[in-house]
Amino acid sequence: MINKTSTQKKTTMAISKKIFLLAFLLATTLYANAGEMQTDSVVAKTTSSAPKKSFYLPILSFAQGVMNFNGDVGYNKFNQPFTARSAFQIELQFQTAHRLSFALFLLSGRVFGDEKTVLRTANFKSTIVSEGFMLRYDFLSDKNDDQILVPFLTAGVEYMFFRSKTDLLDATGKKYQYWDDGSIRDIAQTDPNSDQAVLLHRDYNYETDIRDANLDNLGKYRTTAFGLPVGAGVRFQVTPRISMHFSSVCHFAGTDMIDGISEDGKGSRKGNSKNDKFIFTSASLRFSLSSPKESEKSTQITALVYEDSDGDGVTDLDDDSSGTPRNNPVTSSGKPYDLDNDGIPDYRDKELKSASNAIVNENGVTLTEAMIEEQFRKDSLSALPAVIEYLKAYDKFIKRNPEAEKSLNNVPKNNSSPAPVIPDLYRNIDMDRNGIISPKEISQAIDAYLARQSPYDVSEFFDLIDYFFSQR
Repeated sequence: MINKTSTQKKTTMAISKKIFLLAFLLATTLYANAGEMQTDSVVAKTTSSAPKKSFYLPILSFAQGVMNFNGDVGYNKFNQPFTARSAFQIELQFQTAHRLSFALFLLSGRVFGDEKTVLRTANFKSTIVSEGFMLRYDFLSDKNDDQILVPFLTAGVEYMFFRSKTDLLDATGKKYQYWDDGSIRDIAQTDPNSDQAVLLHRDYNYETDIRDANLDNLGKYRTTAFGLPVGAGVRFQVTPRISMHFSSVCHFAGTDMIDGISEDGKGSRKGNSKNDKFIFTSASLRFSLSSPKESEKSTQITALVYEDSDGDGVTDLDDDSSGTPRNNPVTSSGKPYDLDNDGIPDYRDKELKSASNAIVNENGVTLTEAMIEEQFRKDSLSALPAVIEYLKAYDKFIKRNPEAEKSLNNVPKNNSSPAPVIPDLYRNIDMDRNGIISPKEISQAIDAYLARQSPYDVSEFFDLIDYFFSQR
């Protein structure tokens, strides 16, 4: 018997190794073919500006979850939260250029069942180790870099090992005898000496190997089986290299002996003809070992260095004016030419030869106080927009030529005539108390008037504008 058992174990281990090796060779072959197919695709699309990955390193996954058993012992339902037991899975997933990926996994955990009815009293606890090959199909493509949640389906094949035990004896070694009144005693209810029975209590120590106990005369049945895992889940992308899986996978075992009860059982131990199964519900943390190749990084950096968004021949990194219209000449720093140095580039300057230090509008046309004053004399109301335009042009000029502000503000046009004295009504506008209402100060007064925050009525306001020009 010992030699036979040893031979069975060796045979089982040999089969397991062959299955795992076959799955690994299949995964490697498919992975290599996927890489070659993607490389060919990249070569065929050499006109594309975005670099393509031609090779992916695998993804390493660590999953923690629970197993729920469904078989002959216990409820024939999957919603048994109180009978769930912890489990752990390690997985090595291989990506392809498509939505389909594949993985090798190793799963270890426990299942549990306990049943106490009028017809039968049974219990078991089993340790399960499973290794196998899984295919996974993502419903959304990885090409969408901004996709955070990706649902998927998965299916595969596995080879599992299980070792099942049951609790038949109490802490002192006495066998449980279940009576019709629900009690547990050391003597069977039908025994002639049942009146001497002593109450026992279960210690929930699963001490008896079900196969070794041979309760149904089934001998040394196999404690290994093939299985078909099928499930679904969702992937949550945390970072480009870290993600999480939330999934439930039902493992359909190719055996009915995980709980030690089958249709070949005797008496109350007879079960149904369905094979056992269990669900592994888990959350896993995944680490992608892939990273962009150095050549791809170089390509991306090179593309960034040589990018010229406005097409003026100067790269964006060196371009001081990246919004220049195409086909317009620019300087070595990417700025459009401004030959008269009035702040308006030549391509939209309607007066290409403005005088030095001229105050110009948005079109590069010179604006003078005399021009504005003349318009204001003709029609003060319609000339107000021209006044505002002049003041805006003046502000831009001062920003480009800050040293010119003092001379423009403080020196009257006719140096032989003293500047007029500011009327008392308008003295508060002269903020710097230099006896002159400057363009900046009149601009602030106009802004207050347009915002309805001015202390002046209409006539007083236009008299203020008139005074501004008279002082110049």
